[in-house]
Amino acid sequence: MLNHLLILKKILLKYIMDPAALIAITSVVFTGLSTLITTIFTSMSISRCSKIVCCFGCFDCDREVVNDEVVARAVENNNQT
Repeated sequence: MLNHLLILKKILLKYIMDPAALIAITSVVFTGLSTLITTIFTSMSISRCSKIVCCFGCFDCDREVVNDEVVARAVENNNQT
């Protein structure tokens, strides 16, 4: 797998784009992924569900639901930022 990635990197650098563009695209992709993951887990933490299944069953948990006061404080803090 690593060999394939190195070959792809050589092809991209040689024929398609310069290193600065490749770094910019990589940064945008990783920033987008981290934002998506943060959004998903923030929504799950505020959720009132006791059983959560995410990513087609790759992530699932049974949890105790927090009381309404804690949820209201978390929502208020998110709205202030």
